[in-house]
Amino acid sequence: MSEEKFDQEGFDRLKKQYEDYQVKLREKMGKFSIDNVLKSAKEIRSVFVEGLGEVRFVLLTEAELTEIAKKYPEDIVEREQVALQKALCAVDPEVTLEKIKALPGDVNFLLRKTVLSEGFLPRKTQSGGSATPANFKA
Repeated sequence: MSEEKFDQEGFDRLKKQYEDYQVKLREKMGKFSIDNVLKSAKEIRSVFVEGLGEVRFVLLTEAELTEIAKKYPEDIVEREQVALQKALCAVDPEVTLEKIKALPGDVNFLLRKTVLSEGFLPRKTQSGGSATPANFKA
């Protein structure tokens, strides 16, 4: 039976790469600032939804979500439709709750699940779309 030799040099190289990555990440991100988060939280974001195109919206605050949850404690669909309308109408005032409810069921469901699942912090893995501030340049 052959024994595998531990590659210390390779391990050290990977460790150095990880440490360099951490330094760059810290430089890029900087220090946490609640004022900066609050300022950028209401930026217009967009997510590409296959079959529908780019959907633009703003994130809802914890206070807005809590208010909606209190108003519609029993009906999760109604709660999500109100939240979706609020997120979309901040970008397009023509979006009304009546229009949200008039959407085909699959479109309504997809929009609720996609837009309402997007958050401020980037995800490590994306499913369904990728939300970024609308002015983001890759």
